[in-house]
Amino acid sequence: MRKYGFSSGEIPFDNDGNLSLEADPKEMWARQHPEFFPVNLNKDDKFRLLRVPGLGQVTVERIITLRASGGRLRCIEDLGRLGKLLNKASQYVVF
Repeated sequence: MRKYGFSSGEIPFDNDGNLSLEADPKEMWARQHPEFFPVNLNKDDKFRLLRVPGLGQVTVERIITLRASGGRLRCIEDLGRLGKLLNKASQYVVF
């Protein structure tokens, strides 16, 4: 979780001190922090992008590189084939 910028106190454990088996930790954190979202893929910094469920380090680096070259994202499909992860990310982003 550190590679996504989370501190140990931010990791959402259940009452027994375990991680959820039903959702990944980033998604659980996102559900507990609706004030953080939506994240703008064309404007927000790497730290904010890494907090989006469904976006990993490789995808975030592609976004940053695209923006640095003057490109803009218009829809979630601009990141690649719409699958489970990008579908998840689409709930937390704007363009």
